Amino acid sequence: MLSLTPLERDMHRLLRSLAQAGDPGDPLSACISYKEFAQRVDPHGLDPYTSQNQMHGLYPKLGHISVYEHQHGRPLLSALVVTKATGRPGDGFAELATQLGFEAAEEAGFWEHQVAQAVRFWSADDPVMLMDSAMDQVLKELGSIKRAVRRLAAQKG
Repeated sequence: MLSLTPLERDMHRLLRSLAQAGDPGDPLSACISYKEFAQRVDPHGLDPYTSQNQMHGLYPKLGHISVYEHQHGRPLLSALVVTKATGRPGDGFAELATQLGFEAAEEAGFWEHQVAQAVRFWSADDPVMLMDSAMDQVLKELGSIKRAVRRLAAQKG
């Protein structure tokens, strides 16, 4: 399991607050542009990863947050960050989602679904949903361990 750096935790908090404040009836309204996101995370432009001239450093951090969320069985929060011109995420979002095993990640419907799921999940403020998400991830990991033990047993037998 990944852990988040202090800056990534700040970014995660902001993304979570955007999703929590989002309207499940209009989830795309929770989206924020890369530029505005960077300004809100680092309003004084002090961090080299989020300053205006170095915004490309923001993308790997958003990807790391997506991996973190995926490992915890939750929707990809970084789906909320989009380019201002298109209102859609950059190409890296679909590429990472494909690497995480999502099918049809390059389709707009996938991204829209992730935004809707993130808003629904975080705006529900439902501790049972959070626990269910964590438990689903634990069960998934246990299933992987079980399959690995069976493969080892089959190799010995």
